[in-house]
Amino acid sequence: MSSIIQEVKRLAISSRRENPIPSDFESMLKYHNIPLSSLKPHVKSKIFNQNATDRGLAVVTADDTFTSLPLLGVELSGQPDKASKPYIPASFPGFPSTHTYRFTPQEDKRTKDSKQIREDAAKSAQLGEDALRRLVRASKMRKQKEVKSLVERDSQGKERFRLWESTMKRFMGGDRFREHADKVDIADHSMLVNADVKFSRREVSRLGKKSNAL
Repeated sequence: MSSIIQEVKRLAISSRRENPIPSDFESMLKYHNIPLSSLKPHVKSKIFNQNATDRGLAVVTADDTFTSLPLLGVELSGQPDKASKPYIPASFPGFPSTHTYRFTPQEDKRTKDSKQIREDAAKSAQLGEDALRRLVRASKMRKQKEVKSLVERDSQGKERFRLWESTMKRFMGGDRFREHADKVDIADHSMLVNADVKFSRREVSRLGKKSNAL
């Protein structure tokens, strides 16, 4: 008997198990040439126990005292996905949200019409050009304000600025300028004048160059 127990223990340890399983007992019987039919006379008859039967049939109710409420709704919960797979044991924890392991299909809302794409590109280019013009106009006005602040510090410069302003108003229509002052772009009129423009180099026409060469 001890040799049989040792053989069963050896088979379990060789399979890296702490406790033997039915296949270990079957291998042990084959090792000692003991057929299974020889064990039937030694099987004890079952004794009917009413109390044991009643305890086995007793309904065990699950204690949901420490059961937490679901955090996700039906749309995101992975519980229906787990319930649809009967081969997953019920003791396993529930599935996480479906978006953690399943791809969510998204509709491509980008237009594929070439005409619409060209119109959108032209509109974007126009908006960029307008923004650049406003930026240049703002920089010009800033420079004019800086020049004006420098001139106003000097009494002579202040007088020159007053004369220049009155001259510009006279050239631009006097009282009419005041009526339409909000429609006139001040950045296009500056008191900074290039006096050397008449001495600048002028472009010679191509026709004149050919005649001189001949």
